[in-house]
Amino acid sequence: MEAGVYHYLPKTHSVLPISKGDHRKEIASASLQQMWMAKAPVIFVITAEYKRITWKYGERGIRYGLIEVGHVGQNLFLQAEALGLGAGIVGAFNDEDVSKVIGLPPKHEPLLIMPAGYKN
Repeated sequence: MEAGVYHYLPKTHSVLPISKGDHRKEIASASLQQMWMAKAPVIFVITAEYKRITWKYGERGIRYGLIEVGHVGQNLFLQAEALGLGAGIVGAFNDEDVSKVIGLPPKHEPLLIMPAGYKN
């Protein structure tokens, strides 16, 4: 797969290219200079669009979004381990900077960053 930013499409279990190029150092910089992240072959950024949740559940939808990001993170950890890989978890980052680097749509918010790759 070519270096770049991709959006996961759950309905087709595929990815949509958003931009080309290696943006790992930019993500690491936006993550309060945690440059160790830039060594990972892949960095997952899990996001939420709260409007899609709160229209039905009101403010409680925000809680549901946060619960789901935990489920996604746990599934990534489990799958990485099953493949003999490692994954990390990063919650310390600048939302606006991360959003800009990966080209998030205006109403989407980054919630969690997970670098993954071979264990050292």
